Amino acid sequence: MFLNALEHMARRKLLLIVGILSLCYLLMFWRGIASADPQSMRIDSGIPASNADLAYAALSIAGSMLSVMVWGLTIVLGASILPDEMEAGRMSIWAALPQSRFKVYASTTFAPLVVSLIFGYLLFGLTAIITSFYAPFTPSSIPLAVLSMPVWLSATWAFVILFSMIVGKIPAMLITFILEGFAVGMGNMVELAKGVPELHESTFYTVARVVTFILPFERGYRSVQMGLLPKASMLEEALAFMGFGGDLPLWEIIYPGVWAAVLFFIGYRIFLKKDL
Repeated sequence: MFLNALEHMARRKLLLIVGILSLCYLLMFWRGIASADPQSMRIDSGIPASNADLAYAALSIAGSMLSVMVWGLTIVLGASILPDEMEAGRMSIWAALPQSRFKVYASTTFAPLVVSLIFGYLLFGLTAIITSFYAPFTPSSIPLAVLSMPVWLSATWAFVILFSMIVGKIPAMLITFILEGFAVGMGNMVELAKGVPELHESTFYTVARVVTFILPFERGYRSVQMGLLPKASMLEEALAFMGFGGDLPLWEIIYPGVWAAVLFFIGYRIFLKKDL
């Protein structure tokens, strides 16, 4: 079923479109950073920016763009796989074979997550490599970035698959896109509050923290960026408003994966009751 789901997605023009957009993005990013000069950038104090500063700025901005692409791919593929397979009648064939419903569910639903992870690793990895050619830097923690990628994407993947079985494909996409944007906005406020004591003590901050706990879509993304960004940069505080204001505690790095596992199990229970 896993290979069948991969073949089903490979036939869709979406993957071709995403592949073309990815190549266009990498080309434009390469041209942009190749023309950048760290010495032309200056911090508020007037000190010329270093290679690490340029790399920090480039990866921060590129990461925001890449997250939208990878999120979008995860949402569209995740919301489509089960409804499409059921409508085509293939799911009833797989379920009729001598195998557990869990194997059918897991094998089918893991395919979009694998595809999204491949694109995520390629886009973020190649962006970091291209950056290092023109602005040499030392990432804070490559293992953290690598391990955080599946934690980050699994939250969106598990949520949209669950809701695709409850409300259907298109509504699930819309709901997930809206909630993702809301969660990112609240996450930005949480990160900004790390450097603004007045905001940290406000009711709005408390609400933002609750939202990021209930909808931890962007926590994993921040840990991916936290691992890729340079170890030391004078631009760190200047770019805090973009959501990179400091370290995440270990539980926040792990929590989206645990949250996704719970939603995955709930989705499986709903799948068991489906009349295929």
